[in-house]
Amino acid sequence: MVLMKGSQIPKDAVVLDEVEAISYVWDVVSKWDSWSDIWALRYGPMVLGAINSVSGVIINNHYRWKLKLGNYGYFSSTLPLTVMPGILTLIFHKHLISTDLLLMKNDTCPVCYEVKSSAIQISMGLLYPMVLAPTSALMLANRYATYRVPHLFEGPKVMFGFLKKHTKPFTGTLGYIALIQLAASAFITYFEMKNTFTLRHKIVEIENKMEQELNDNKIRL
Repeated sequence: MVLMKGSQIPKDAVVLDEVEAISYVWDVVSKWDSWSDIWALRYGPMVLGAINSVSGVIINNHYRWKLKLGNYGYFSSTLPLTVMPGILTLIFHKHLISTDLLLMKNDTCPVCYEVKSSAIQISMGLLYPMVLAPTSALMLANRYATYRVPHLFEGPKVMFGFLKKHTKPFTGTLGYIALIQLAASAFITYFEMKNTFTLRHKIVEIENKMEQELNDNKIRL
């Protein structure tokens, strides 16, 4: 069955709500035989999530090393910065990019999808860890007295100066992380679009072939 949207509904059409339509298209993707036709749709969000998980680990390890935390609070700081960026990236990308493409919900230009995908990737894999990692490291360093960190009563200027000092040597690495994230999101989103068009084209071909065979059988009868 070809999934279509529009005001003109064929007589023999099965009407689906949005939840049912989403379930249907992902069921088609999961059961599609040719891996080359759907690889980006099936595995792309997971790849992007994995990249952001690695980014979270790198960023967290930098601040932990700078503040000499060693093994103190390792799991309590690493898990939120490893698991959450990966899961959130997968969920947001699959819902806002992959599903939108499959449903063709919006007449959005390809560039717009690329921009939206990049925004999700950078937000979950760079901005989120850059807020949580230094905050977590500061709290742990203060708790375990591994490094002399500013107190809150010293004011935001002192606190930001302290973080700037320890972030400056890391800016080059952050730049590389951002470039990798942007390149990965652009690459995956581009092939998701290609997979979507290939999938729809082949489904139409299959249905046309079935319809032709049905008509041929009727003629014989």
